[in-house]
Amino acid sequence: MDFSANHRRAPATLYEDQLRMGFGALRFTDFLEREFRESYAQENYQKSRLVLAMCAIVVMFVTVVQALSPSSEDNNLTNMGLVAMGLMIIGTLIMSYLDRRVLYHSFIVVSGLCIGIAGTIIDVQASLAGQGYYFAGQIGWTFIMWSMLGLLFAPAAALCFLVSIIYLGSATFMGLPGEQLFFEGFMLLNVNLLGGYSCYKIEYSSRRTFLESRILNQLAERDGLTGLYNRRAFDQHMERIWRQSRRENVPITVMFVDIDHFKAYNDMYGHQAGDDALKQVASVISSAVQRPLDIAARYGGEEFALLLYGPATDYVTSLPEMLREDVLALGTAHDGATATKLLTISIGVAIVSPDAERSQAGAIQMADEALYKAKEDGRNRVVVRYSTTTDVETGRFRKHA
Repeated sequence: MDFSANHRRAPATLYEDQLRMGFGALRFTDFLEREFRESYAQENYQKSRLVLAMCAIVVMFVTVVQALSPSSEDNNLTNMGLVAMGLMIIGTLIMSYLDRRVLYHSFIVVSGLCIGIAGTIIDVQASLAGQGYYFAGQIGWTFIMWSMLGLLFAPAAALCFLVSIIYLGSATFMGLPGEQLFFEGFMLLNVNLLGGYSCYKIEYSSRRTFLESRILNQLAERDGLTGLYNRRAFDQHMERIWRQSRRENVPITVMFVDIDHFKAYNDMYGHQAGDDALKQVASVISSAVQRPLDIAARYGGEEFALLLYGPATDYVTSLPEMLREDVLALGTAHDGATATKLLTISIGVAIVSPDAERSQAGAIQMADEALYKAKEDGRNRVVVRYSTTTDVETGRFRKHA
């Protein structure tokens, strides 16, 4: 299904743009890439934990069998390698339960390399002793790294390539027969080609599914009348952006837009005209919000909300006044408006630098208070407040007329 072609009823989104541009290199734009990796990791935790647990059981079984064999004392290096592999697998399994996604993925790459090196030592030593069947463990671990640990294609490719090179280099150095080296090299090449192809296709499919599911979610989050996001979508987006702005120490701007004397407009011209007026104002707001991380929503009734991510540049500071002028320029008659006799809007703006002393509710409250001030001062105007210079008593919301 071609989502980017068939679902253009709403304004273009970051997900639609990425789907249209493609991702053959298995890479999204920075913001989407972080979101995808978090989602991909969550989807693969259960599978990777099961695989790691099974690997730990196999390694422990082989360790016990090796320890009970008559030649155990002559294979100290093999025993040490098996113990090291078991400890690394168990450590990686424990790390998967900690709330540290980046740390877990770094650890799983390091442990994958260490397990591969330990397996190389065991396999080469066993082959020199005439136990060539241990090589199956190298093949099995290579396949597991490609497709069962939840690694993305790039780190999986680097890890499998490095482990395979280490194995073949060690086997050559230790003097394995040329015929056996050729056979094992051929097998490693094949399992890497098949594993790499599978890993690439799995990740590509996961990325496409991620984008399409987000597009469908966004379509469900649209207001049916105006095409803007609804209140629920705005709240969820603000939670994500608030966390990101705190991590990156980047200000955000919250804007509340309210149509002046809208009840009087509905009473005077009818609800159909009121709906048309909401669509007109929404169109002005939608066309003004162009940056990927910005969002505009119908907050409720005749009230709209905008969230802008980034410093208070000329664009951010001039946008509210531009919106007010564009709505006024529509020339929509409103005899119930006491001053202009035209449909107008009032805008409250809060420019907030999130920190430990600021809350998301406080930012909303600040914009709400600014909007109330614009109404109180006569409507058809913009009031701006800054978190660095404004004290706001959160929890007190007002009813706008």
